[in-house]
Amino acid sequence: MKKIADLHAFILALDLVAAEQLDSYVDDLRIVPAARPTGTAGQIIITEKHYTATFFIERYPHGRTSEDVLLAQICAWLIENDPTRTDPIEFPVIVDVHDAQTANLEFGIVFEEWVLAVENVAGPITVNGKKYALT
Repeated sequence: MKKIADLHAFILALDLVAAEQLDSYVDDLRIVPAARPTGTAGQIIITEKHYTATFFIERYPHGRTSEDVLLAQICAWLIENDPTRTDPIEFPVIVDVHDAQTANLEFGIVFEEWVLAVENVAGPITVNGKKYALT
């Protein structure tokens, strides 16, 4: 699941929190068999993965940097890195304020990713009489 890993790395690169303060995990993974063409000769979407990428940030320093800065950065990342999304990007955020300096943040973003396969006579996957290998 590339998108959750990429967004996790992006949040860390913002240098607003330490690595041990950020956790992410996959919730509600759903697999949808597809076997439909991508528009590229010999390539198909073999399956779709739909999941919620859940992020938890412990002790976010909102007294130093508003959570609005973090959320705006995440929104900008989504706009630039999830261009195939057809639905508006909307995600709930839970803010648990500890004091004037720190808060815990939790949010979940629904992602869809495709698993692509290309025709390959030695490929291990057979669909509709053709052999495929994952890209």
